[in-house]
Amino acid sequence: MSSPSPARPRTLRSLEGLRALAVVFVFASHALVLGAFTSGDAAAVFNTATGEGRIGFLAVSFFFVLSGFVLTWSAKPSQSATGFWRRRLMRIGPCHLLIGAIALTQFAAAGETIRWGPALANVFLVQNWWPSQDLIMYQFNGATWTLAVEMLCYAMFPLLIRWVRRLSTRTLWYWIVGLGVVAVLIPLISYPLLSGFPPSKFYPLGSWPQLWALYFFPPVRAIDFVIGMLLARIIATGAWPNIRILPAVAVNLGVFLLLFQLPIPFGIAALYPIPTALLIGALATRDLSGRTTILGSRFMVWLGELSFSFYIIHITVMFAVHAAFAGDLVGYAHAYTPTQFSTPVAIAFIIALYALCVALAWVLNKTVELPAMRRWSRPASERATRRPEPEPQPQT
Repeated sequence: MSSPSPARPRTLRSLEGLRALAVVFVFASHALVLGAFTSGDAAAVFNTATGEGRIGFLAVSFFFVLSGFVLTWSAKPSQSATGFWRRRLMRIGPCHLLIGAIALTQFAAAGETIRWGPALANVFLVQNWWPSQDLIMYQFNGATWTLAVEMLCYAMFPLLIRWVRRLSTRTLWYWIVGLGVVAVLIPLISYPLLSGFPPSKFYPLGSWPQLWALYFFPPVRAIDFVIGMLLARIIATGAWPNIRILPAVAVNLGVFLLLFQLPIPFGIAALYPIPTALLIGALATRDLSGRTTILGSRFMVWLGELSFSFYIIHITVMFAVHAAFAGDLVGYAHAYTPTQFSTPVAIAFIIALYALCVALAWVLNKTVELPAMRRWSRPASERATRRPEPEPQPQT
């Protein structure tokens, strides 16, 4: 099997823009939880538009598959495991700790009792490894559960990339299809083992053990990440078929609509990885051909570059702002009495929240995320002899 050409671009602009779109889906699913609409009819329309929150599930799969793809696409054969881990930690760590400190300050100012067990699990990004709703529900920053998944993926990546690079093109295809089948089989297995338990506080349409095993448990979600890695190698070897963007979008939309007819465990993650890979593959090959898409526009790429900073702050910001209308200092889901608005005001409020998150994400990106990468992502001796290259954004 031939090695990927060193001349191929490390950044695929349409995939950068795809991050921005995916993060809007995540934001919309969390805006649904705000309960900002006075009108029950308007709330029902918003609920339907977000697929009862499923649009956020789809976006998370996009992020995990895209993470595996981008890290594999940009990886150099000469990179060391320790160098990779250092860059990943410096990408996510400073922002994660800063937002956690801000949230802790909120809790202290409001006189809230700090529950240090769940709090420390959140700080060290191990909250997903034990099936306790408390560890997921009680977090300073609810967005960081995806980072707990990414930490496992990052830990395995140096070993996985060596394995993936050794696979023949045919074997790559076998693995990507096989993992897609495994993702579908896991919800089936969950029924005899995990159904019949009380519903989840987080998402009441399924039992908590099912939701944890299918959505939060890092080894299960790593399936998406590995599929992204395999996809990157298939495209790098030139073996990806000529799948156009619109059919790939149609497949994703069809799967999304199909899930309204299936039990909720199938709508959490099972059917998303392969359709997601189809769309990522179609966009990547379009970029490689030299043709542009709207996702590759300057504005969408700019939003994509802010996607990690946006993601890491958006829950803290949106719930804190909403809680402020009720006079509460601490804002996280279900911890305050939500203020409701008329339909036009609620729509304007949600749009304004998105704009505020973008503005604060830009500040966080410029003052914390990028400076931390420039300062600490490489040893001092290496920084003195070479300029840092742009790193791919983490997918969360």
